[in-house]
Amino acid sequence: MLELMPQIAVISATLACYLVLTWRPHRAQHAGGGEGALTVWQLIAHVEAERRQRERVGRHRLREPESTSDGAGPPLDLQQRVLDGLRNL
Repeated sequence: MLELMPQIAVISATLACYLVLTWRPHRAQHAGGGEGALTVWQLIAHVEAERRQRERVGRHRLREPESTSDGAGPPLDLQQRVLDGLRNL
């Protein structure tokens, strides 16, 4: 029995190497995105937007957003015409 140990060890090592190199578990295969699929960058942007929204808590969340316009509004003659049109309704 002891004289067979080296042959058994060689056969076992060979079989183990073969299994390690050839055996692969089933891995998911992607067939394509299709309509409505999101890219990685879109998913990252979505997660970042959710994180920023969760961070906005407390009283500062109730403040008005800062205006990006110069605040001049439409010209006065346009405002007057709109008011006149509303009065005629």
